[in-house]
Amino acid sequence: MEPNLPKKVAILYSDVKREYYATEELYLSEVDADLYATDFAKYITKMGIDVITIAGDANMAQKLQKYQPDLAINLVDSVCGQTSLGSSIPGVLEVLQIPYTGTGTLGWALGCNKFLMYQLLQSAGVPVPTHQLVNSSNDMINPELRYPLFPKLNNEHSSVGIGDDSICYNERELRLKLKQLITTYKQPVLIDEFIAGIEVTAAVLDGANLKVYTVQRKVGGGFEDVVTFDKKWNDYLNLTYTKYEDPVLKNFVKSAFDILKMSDYARIDIRIDAAGRYYFIDPNANPFFGPPRETHATYSMILDMYGVSFEETLKRLFQNTLQEEHNGWH
Repeated sequence: MEPNLPKKVAILYSDVKREYYATEELYLSEVDADLYATDFAKYITKMGIDVITIAGDANMAQKLQKYQPDLAINLVDSVCGQTSLGSSIPGVLEVLQIPYTGTGTLGWALGCNKFLMYQLLQSAGVPVPTHQLVNSSNDMINPELRYPLFPKLNNEHSSVGIGDDSICYNERELRLKLKQLITTYKQPVLIDEFIAGIEVTAAVLDGANLKVYTVQRKVGGGFEDVVTFDKKWNDYLNLTYTKYEDPVLKNFVKSAFDILKMSDYARIDIRIDAAGRYYFIDPNANPFFGPPRETHATYSMILDMYGVSFEETLKRLFQNTLQEEHNGWH
């Protein structure tokens, strides 16, 4: 085994039961989490490291105390189906003093509130769309917002709630979409001015140096490429990626990573309009992550395109996490 690698690793994954989730979409975005964890574990075993998979449920802490890993890989997206409760996982690991990959409790909590992330980014000079947060489909819409508008769930990622009807060209379409989202998911909705143009997604990997790998993502052509839930989860083989290099954008991405208290790795989506202006639309701490061939995880596929294998990604994460622990911070 290489130096600076853990001897025992615990992979934590979401405890997925259909009754936890308000909708089928939320359930489908996490189903098979146990299988993905198993695929993940095979690669760690090949590195000569002992590994166990543990569900992020009420028995997690007890199992961790019994196994006593050197490091935990946190793949948990929700607890009892609630994304916001995901911050409890790094909290438990902090109490047990187990080093772990990914963001801490503050970064996770920020990541569950897109409006708050927008405000933090905007205040630091990172560009975001003109936007408004609403709690009811009857709330007054800011008259300064220009159509088309793009409403999205404030607390969810994974394209949940995004469909072919998400680009709204008038108030009637907007009210219908707001009613559907708020009635179904019972959470606030963030309304963006829709940015016509291309979509770029940036994979961030921390280590001795913070690395940013950017690609343009296409969903089958058209000027208004939008990754709907169906395209992301059911038609993912038709998503295509091409490298997109711009040092200015990379600097913005690095700033966003720091401002939002992300750690180790992240994926951030950006729209670019016809004039080449950037708009950060969806920062993701702890994005879906796993071996690219088995899981088709966007994050891993981007790094693979840039010649960073899944095994190399794991080594960097392990070394960075253990170094952070040595330095006394996460």
